Amino acid sequence: MYASDRSNMWEKIWRFPEMCEEALSYSSGMQTFKPSGIVVAGMGGSAISGDILRDWLDPPFPFEVCRGYHLPSWVSQNCLVIAISYSGETEETLSCVREARKYGAKLAGVSSGGTLQEELRDCPFICVPPGLPSRAAFPYLFFSAVRILEEAGVLERREEIREALEVLRSVRERWAEETRKLAERLVERLPFIYTPPRFYSVGLRMKTQLNENSKIPAKVEAFPELCHNEIVGLRGTPPNVTFLLVRDRMEEERIRIRVEFLKRLLEGKEITEIWGEGKGLLARMLSVLYLGDFLSCHLAGLKGVDPTPVEEISELKKELQRHRH
Repeated sequence: MYASDRSNMWEKIWRFPEMCEEALSYSSGMQTFKPSGIVVAGMGGSAISGDILRDWLDPPFPFEVCRGYHLPSWVSQNCLVIAISYSGETEETLSCVREARKYGAKLAGVSSGGTLQEELRDCPFICVPPGLPSRAAFPYLFFSAVRILEEAGVLERREEIREALEVLRSVRERWAEETRKLAERLVERLPFIYTPPRFYSVGLRMKTQLNENSKIPAKVEAFPELCHNEIVGLRGTPPNVTFLLVRDRMEEERIRIRVEFLKRLLEGKEITEIWGEGKGLLARMLSVLYLGDFLSCHLAGLKGVDPTPVEEISELKKELQRHRH
């Protein structure tokens, strides 16, 4: 697609629906388990799987995504901790695994191998295909976590999942084409992404894809919270900001009123509304996420940068390794 895409990120994004389908065939060996709470431990592209899962399920018990070295203090032997690290070497996630053992929590894991697989050799585990940037492995990581919860008996939503995969396949060619036009409007621009409350994790994924693939800064905020602070700061909006408003056909009336007010407030500014596809919440979430992935790859190509390398992150890991005790 683009000469600068030397590691072929575009092809990985194109295969998103097939990767989802493949992951749904995996098995972790998890036995039925009814947790009092769930923690997904992960960082970066691995953690976003937990964010999407939490916002989709909205379960009637604590569900937290842990981005750091320590688990929340409420974790106990009745909790399920799912450790996700694509490389299997993420030090924060490995720290959480060791804490989970101290608490006696039920452990499960997802990685492409590495230390995490070794540490969880006696636990339910899914080993996903190696060789991808962790952010490109999202379909494997997300649906592996789904499979763990299905096997535990916590999740029973196959019809909604099937519809989501059908929607992803149906929008693929259209998203691939239409997002180029939006990417052209984002060159040399600063994206401000605003989302409905249940779509904050989708907006976060879009932001991080723009950060890592397109190599640009971006920010994300969610309704209704942004109406209690962000809207005042918009008086000082830099002239190069483009507002990306993620919309949902099932959004609450009070959220819709706030969005329409914001649009009036931003009159004369560069605004694009992004709508998901499908009936079920998962389809609507993943279709927006998929659009953001294509958008980030187009923008990288238009800027002439390779979307795959993340030199700053690689340099930080080397620095941390030099200071390892």
